[in-house]
Amino acid sequence: MSYTTVEQVRRHLIVPYPVEDQVFDQPVILTGSNFVRFYGGGVESDSVRVKSIQSHEPIRSSVMLSGGTATISAGVIVPGSVVVASDSSLGQVYVENVDYVVDYDGGTISAKVGGALGSSQTVTVWFLPYALYEAGGDYTLDAAAGQIKRQAGGAIADGETVRLDYQPVFVSVADEIVQNAVTLANGMIESEVDPERQFEVDHSLGAAATYRALEIVCRAAASRELAAQRGGDKSATVWIKLADDYAVRSDALLKNFRPPYTGPRTPAHS
Repeated sequence: MSYTTVEQVRRHLIVPYPVEDQVFDQPVILTGSNFVRFYGGGVESDSVRVKSIQSHEPIRSSVMLSGGTATISAGVIVPGSVVVASDSSLGQVYVENVDYVVDYDGGTISAKVGGALGSSQTVTVWFLPYALYEAGGDYTLDAAAGQIKRQAGGAIADGETVRLDYQPVFVSVADEIVQNAVTLANGMIESEVDPERQFEVDHSLGAAATYRALEIVCRAAASRELAAQRGGDKSATVWIKLADDYAVRSDALLKNFRPPYTGPRTPAHS
């Protein structure tokens, strides 16, 4: 009996793999106090940073390259906002990736070998800093579901566009795993609540089977992370939380099919 299919389960596994291991500067609009999904899966909670540009007036500072490197900001810098010149009058403007490179995350600039900057030269730098928001005070993060919402009374304005940095949590889910989960879920649903196949055309029972299959997939992913012994405890925890969530959804739908029946009537045979 096929209450659900591989295709239906795959639709819930929104992203088959992360586009990159670390995502930077993803724009998200936070409106009201509702959760907004920014990623189709779990993310590492410790990796999430919520940022915004709060001024378009660049900060100017004079720094000396010590050993070819100088710190220009204690925080994160807006990509593309750095200008480096020989002095405050822009006597000579240097070119990024030709004369120097910028670590926007670490707030440093470094002279590039073969460029026009000396390893101990003093330069004037202009840049835009990001302002960082605080979890719990400015926003609430649901790392397991990859979603975020603004906090009432926090510093994030209603309708503000923020920028997110985060690391996706991912374990590849092979077709064989999904197929096995679907087979198990269909068999479990049939044996638990529909041994006589009374409700085979009911959509809510199909949804319950899909959630049951997703629960199986998530628990398999958690087991794989733990078995790999590669520091995947956080990833495993996210998968287990997702599995528990799918289990709750499945049970909520199945309770209507357990005696005494409170849900759909048995289809009448014509």
